[in-house]
Amino acid sequence: MVHSSKNPLLDPAHLSKIEDLALLARVVVEGNFFGIHRSRRQGQGNEFFQYRTYESGEDLKSVDWKVYAKRGELMSKTYQESTNANLLIVLDASASMAYQGEDSACSKFRYAQMLASCLIYLGHRQGDRIGLFGGAEGSEVWMFPSGGNESFKSILTCIGGMSPQGADLGEGAWDKFKSKLPKQATVVYLSDFLENEHLLADRLSFARSSRYESICLQVLDPLEQSLPEAEAVRFVELEGEREVSVSPGRIRSDYQSSMNEHIEKLSTILARAGSEFSTLRSDGEIGHGIREFLGMRGSIR
Repeated sequence: MVHSSKNPLLDPAHLSKIEDLALLARVVVEGNFFGIHRSRRQGQGNEFFQYRTYESGEDLKSVDWKVYAKRGELMSKTYQESTNANLLIVLDASASMAYQGEDSACSKFRYAQMLASCLIYLGHRQGDRIGLFGGAEGSEVWMFPSGGNESFKSILTCIGGMSPQGADLGEGAWDKFKSKLPKQATVVYLSDFLENEHLLADRLSFARSSRYESICLQVLDPLEQSLPEAEAVRFVELEGEREVSVSPGRIRSDYQSSMNEHIEKLSTILARAGSEFSTLRSDGEIGHGIREFLGMRGSIR
């Protein structure tokens, strides 16, 4: 699906010119997104959640006496409670993320980098503890979730210093990541997911636990979903040395069918693993990715 960029403050063509990721994230989040997330835990927060039958021994302050006057039933009010949570961003910085089509405003990695920064800023603004895992094979990054301005600045600095190169993260790095996960967390995985889909179920095995939320956001360049209109095109393997020249007109239909099948397969694999999934385009509004995140967070179970 094509998502047009109507808001210049959310347009990757505009945002990619801002080098300061903290400034970029603040412009996007403060200018377009408000409110804090709510947990599903019941407590004495500010937002009414539901009624439930009063239980003997409870504080009578929770009783809704208006309901009792009308119906003769003791009903307690429960509320949704604000909560500090762990938000972990997984950012793929393998070589395939460097791809940028001729008409694209930025590479897949730059889009993912900007979106990750916005999600981190949003979480920081809400009081979450923020962590980061990612990189590529041999250059992995792991920052355990923590709160405060210094941690926030350190993570954005780390993301700003990452550049896509090399192969996908190895299983050893993923095993280390899983072994050091906090007891509860929302994990947002940003990648093009164009390889190693058969390893995703194991990599995201933690998502089967109710203590974790897993959200996978696939970032693709427009030309990766539909081949360019041209008489001939040369494909170069970004994580290898092979290349081949073809006539797009002859293979476009087969290619699009294969890509759609790949995305559908990803969706099935991730659903079975207990993860939410959405495909984003690097020419689409950053706001779309943020809205996908906000819509998925807390909706998995």
